[in-house]
Amino acid sequence: MTAMANEKSAPSWRNFAAWSAVGAVFYLLALWGAMRFLHQDIMDAVVRPSRVTAQLGLAMLFSMVVVGFTSRKRSLNLGTLRNFLIQNAVAILAFLLVIWGFTALARTDVGVSEWIAAVTGATLVVVAVLGGLTTASVHTGLHLVDDEMAAEDLRERGRLMLCSFTWVACYGLLLIGLGLAGAGVLSPAAALAGALVLIAILTLLTIAAWRLSDELGRTLSHETGNMAFYLILVLGGGWAMLAHLGFVAAPAPLDWLTIFTVLLFAASFIVLGRRKLLTH
Repeated sequence: MTAMANEKSAPSWRNFAAWSAVGAVFYLLALWGAMRFLHQDIMDAVVRPSRVTAQLGLAMLFSMVVVGFTSRKRSLNLGTLRNFLIQNAVAILAFLLVIWGFTALARTDVGVSEWIAAVTGATLVVVAVLGGLTTASVHTGLHLVDDEMAAEDLRERGRLMLCSFTWVACYGLLLIGLGLAGAGVLSPAAALAGALVLIAILTLLTIAAWRLSDELGRTLSHETGNMAFYLILVLGGGWAMLAHLGFVAAPAPLDWLTIFTVLLFAASFIVLGRRKLLTH
């Protein structure tokens, strides 16, 4: 029994160790590229006797553990390594562009509400781009999905997934536009015009996604809406109650839009987790 258990667990541990090493190397390369992109001296940050060195080291350890743990069930070969490098390179590039944009935005008179809304929107756009790239890859020769069952599922639901990721990207752009308007980068008229266009697109995408969804998808949509309602009622309503009683500052209008967004996606993850669909 012990020998059989060791035989089954050994490959996972080997995969964990191999992918952890890949994660460490990729982290160092990404850190070097980020420092070059932001015109920072990486060696000065590493050798400086301050908490920056410890933070960089802890971040590398965290990156190693995350990569190793999430990839422990797939072997390391040229195909999986290529997919890992492509996906993470696109993610790093996207986040560098986001950081560059927020660095430029920081020079303006931006408030906390506008900053949080813009960060949330940018995160949604990056996630949508990565998801759309992965979904599109199963219809081409790129093959970024290692699991053949998952790839086949994406092929069958490709139109629905692309529609959903487009919806997420448009919602992210809506939050970014409202945040930029609050910071004075966009005029209120331009922000309103853009918001109306995006809302119209979101409405059409919602109708299209509903028609493309099967019975399970529509059930999950209903459950997500119910869960989001209770989360908003408890968390958002609790904040409003405390603000009314004078214990905390009242949320700004843009804060409410950000709260709705975050709690909606939190509700979707809770619903998927309850049905054990996050592991597939």
